[in-house]
Amino acid sequence: MSVITVTATVEASNSPPRVRLDVADTGAPSITTVNITRLDPNGETVPVRTPDGNPLTLNSNAGLLYDYEMPYGAAVTYSSQETPGNVTTPVTVPETRIWLVHPGVPAVSMPVTVASFGERTRSAKQGVFYPMGRATPVVITDGARKSAESTLELSTRTLQELTDFEELTQDSGILLLNVPAGLGWGVTTSYISVGDITETRLMDYAGEPRRYLTLPFVTVDRPAGGSQSQRTLADLLAFPTLGSLMDNYATFADLLAGP
Repeated sequence: MSVITVTATVEASNSPPRVRLDVADTGAPSITTVNITRLDPNGETVPVRTPDGNPLTLNSNAGLLYDYEMPYGAAVTYSSQETPGNVTTPVTVPETRIWLVHPGVPAVSMPVTVASFGERTRSAKQGVFYPMGRATPVVITDGARKSAESTLELSTRTLQELTDFEELTQDSGILLLNVPAGLGWGVTTSYISVGDITETRLMDYAGEPRRYLTLPFVTVDRPAGGSQSQRTLADLLAFPTLGSLMDNYATFADLLAGP
């Protein structure tokens, strides 16, 4: 009988911080694909994202995976659906900064300076009707209060930081707002969809590099799909010249995203 073992190693110095997951299959018959999951502090079991969004393929009974979406400052464990009893030792990513993480292209993720959070709204979709002869109304809802909506205000200090932010948000994709638990802000790590971004100079002066960025957002579910966590030398050598590489990928973010 095959047994899947997962070894978790924190790589806090990576950008963004991540957990390396070494997966090994022992026994027989061999398993070719596995589903690795993470147990979060709130008790939720979450699948770890793979490069293509499918189960992790094992080669020679081994596989490698990186988790970029674990909550910072909180202990998590990992296991496989195939051998759920084999649970890793709890690991914690000791990050104290707030990050906006791009699940699909982690390399464009960046730490952010939060100036403020706006009001938090959880709307109820309902109709209120006043029947004739009745003092109180009849209220009909769809049975579920909606996820939180708010506004996040960030500050950037340099034009390079602003450029990095624009690259991060260029595809309008879902982002992970990862707020370390130790900050005590009462804001949990969550996936957000950002609406129209407003950029304001700190001073009314053309040469002023500092900016305030206003991000209206709504909390959403974990997005599906894979994650281009890294590129290898073999990936780049598939292109005979630098020109052919640039013909296929217009930007560094495109290169990281693949395919």
